[in-house]
Amino acid sequence: MSNLDSNMIIINASQVPGQVTFSNYEEIKSYLEQGLSVYKTTQYTTDNIEDAKKDLDELKSIKKKLTDKKKEIENAYTEPYVDVKEKLDELINLVKEPFDIIDKFIKNYEKENKRIEIMEYARTKGAELGEYANKVVDSNAFFNDKWLNKTTSMKKIREAIDEKIDSAKKEISAIKEVTNENKDIALTHYFQNLDMDSTKEFIKSVNESNVDKASEDFQDDSPVGYKVLKITATELQMLQIVTYLDIMDVEYDELEDGMPKHMEEVKSTDFNEFVAFDIEHTGTYGVAKGDLESEIMEIGAVRVVDGQIVDKFSSLANPGRDIVPRISRITGINNDMVKDEAPITEVVKEFRDFVGDSILLGHNIKACDIPHIVKAAKKAGITFNNQYFDTRDYAKQFKEKYNLDNIKLETLSKYFGIEHDNAHRAWADAEANAKVFLAMKNDN
Repeated sequence: MSNLDSNMIIINASQVPGQVTFSNYEEIKSYLEQGLSVYKTTQYTTDNIEDAKKDLDELKSIKKKLTDKKKEIENAYTEPYVDVKEKLDELINLVKEPFDIIDKFIKNYEKENKRIEIMEYARTKGAELGEYANKVVDSNAFFNDKWLNKTTSMKKIREAIDEKIDSAKKEISAIKEVTNENKDIALTHYFQNLDMDSTKEFIKSVNESNVDKASEDFQDDSPVGYKVLKITATELQMLQIVTYLDIMDVEYDELEDGMPKHMEEVKSTDFNEFVAFDIEHTGTYGVAKGDLESEIMEIGAVRVVDGQIVDKFSSLANPGRDIVPRISRITGINNDMVKDEAPITEVVKEFRDFVGDSILLGHNIKACDIPHIVKAAKKAGITFNNQYFDTRDYAKQFKEKYNLDNIKLETLSKYFGIEHDNAHRAWADAEANAKVFLAMKNDN
């Protein structure tokens, strides 16, 4: 180990008119080179971690002494002191090289120990999942690298793990409840990303042919009707019910929602500031056919205050997969356009910064945009706690009033005379949506 001693380093620097000198530079340089040579042969391992920490502390003390002296000369001496400053920088760099090596080793050691502690707790808590414990805990989507940061306490990590395990328990139960022969492949998909929204889409795609056949058998001869039900259930039971309805492609309206949610939907239009947004996604041939999940490739938004657009957000994103050709034809976005863009995990963070605490507004965002945003945010290690307002739900009351064939955004834009030349580009849809909402609100 090193025999360097910071107390032995005394810098003799002085100034006479027109010159600053560093009289013992060669002496200190020789002392450092001899002492630092030990690090070229020292191999740090977990067995001598305490020695590594002592060496790091000594190097830190030497590095600080040299750095402080350089600042002192810069502040106290007048020009020319460049030569002395360069010599001090050279000595600092001599120390910095072994310092960085040992510092990196210790940080990696501490991170690995913390990782082991985290996983031990995760496996203990995960035992509640029985046969599925290892599949959840070992999933690539389970471990959050931010847990390894020094600023993240074990208390917060344990709370996050508890939440992940509790959610997995409910979601696994829901998947088993609504699937039969496809249960195993649905669970396999779920364990890959621990995301219930994408798993529901996957189950739906797997059962698509059966659902279509059932529709062919009954649709022509059976009238379409409805029943109004008020279902009182636990969060888990409600998750199972809604999942089943989504998989069966049953159309339903939420007349009232008394269930807890991470993002709250608002029905009142009593707000004067909001962010209208839209996404474009890659589409998918279906995971059951060997394709990846759909991912966001563009986010566009406008901020509206008192009826005026005051700010805009528009960004393409690398979705991490190919775009389905049909989607490229609709949107005009192709693989070459997004290959050099930032990944969606970065873009969604920028979008959250743009949104702040504002209400999110969009057309049919409850069914499409919100789930995509939530999924992307989860992968990025962030959350959206904003309220949201779905203009498609709001427009339903105006369909008969306006005598419209449908309430698509393009149809509403045309009715109100709002230009929408770049439909199916996120930024254009977001701007048109904001204007349509304001028109409907003013006409109500």
